[in-house]
Amino acid sequence: MQKSARIPDDFGYGEEQVLLRREARKLLESSCNTEDVRRSMETPAGFDEGLWTRAAEAGWLGLAVPAAQGGSEMSMTSLAVLMEEMGRALSPLPFFGTLFATLVLREAGSEEEKARWLPAIAEGKVRAAVGSEERRGGWDYGHVEATARREGERIVISGEKELVVDAPSARLLVVTANEAEGPSLFALPAASAGIMVSPDKLVDATRRSGHVRLEDVAVTDADRVGAKGEAITILGRVMPRIWTALAAEMVGGADRLLGMTTEYAKLRQQFGRPIGAFQGVKFPLVDLLAKIELSRSLVYRAAAAIDHAPAQAERLARMAKAHASDTYAFAAAKAVQLHGGIGFTWECDVQLWFKRAQWSRAAFGDAAHHRKRIAEMVIDG
Repeated sequence: MQKSARIPDDFGYGEEQVLLRREARKLLESSCNTEDVRRSMETPAGFDEGLWTRAAEAGWLGLAVPAAQGGSEMSMTSLAVLMEEMGRALSPLPFFGTLFATLVLREAGSEEEKARWLPAIAEGKVRAAVGSEERRGGWDYGHVEATARREGERIVISGEKELVVDAPSARLLVVTANEAEGPSLFALPAASAGIMVSPDKLVDATRRSGHVRLEDVAVTDADRVGAKGEAITILGRVMPRIWTALAAEMVGGADRLLGMTTEYAKLRQQFGRPIGAFQGVKFPLVDLLAKIELSRSLVYRAAAAIDHAPAQAERLARMAKAHASDTYAFAAAKAVQLHGGIGFTWECDVQLWFKRAQWSRAAFGDAAHHRKRIAEMVIDG
């Protein structure tokens, strides 16, 4: 895609994105309704393989894959559209981890690595995950304690990665580990000797992550993604896409909560009138609508910056993630409150989005984390 210094007034949103949204919503409404989500979250895998296959057939898994490897390599704006619809449906698919790995491989993988992994990802045959966070590093992907030591022709990796999104179902793991030149990225088959994945217990049962332990995992130079010591630089180019994608998913979830709560307010009667007729209900819903629209605007501006004005991408992506985190949390809290006593129950679907909101606001940096980084960028110029 041609890069320029200017973000388009329409954020690059056109007929292609309208069609993608329509088709994505149609598929998700037919195959990923709330009953489907509840069934999936009770299974060991946490998702429906049939829906994963349909997502591959629809081309979703190839959205970020270059055409040379069988994908469509659509714009970040298109990817944000899909993520928003997935968030609206509370999709339990292990899409996010696979997307993360796809973006890393596309950004820095050798032609051999791309040919090995990306076509299989686009076809839905390989699910993937990225281990970029460690216990003592928190959200700082630059904090790497895992090691990659040279032993003759081999490189031996040891260390641990925390909260690796979609790791339990992944066949491919991309991890950071320190070499003499600094942190590097490596692509490892998840079945490799010495890799142990322990599923995390999360508040959100619709999403899966895992603790990845690496004990003397043997790889070669061919498994390195990018140059030695370049992991932080590579991830620095990829993370704005991840923040924007997650923010888009959060906007979709918040919008769904607004719709569910508004409908409930029309139907629930108190004092002979729908509760939506009372100012105490109207005003929070209007506030939520305004917050959602601002978050959505930030998401698509960040997406357009990634596509057209990369110099602005990090700042705008952090802004989108920070604002969407607050918006989703506000939406979840108000949805539970305005549903009254039933809002806290297992039978009420609102609690499913409430739990996703808690996970999402903390994943890859909460609002305070990103605002701090934005402040540093502004002050330091």
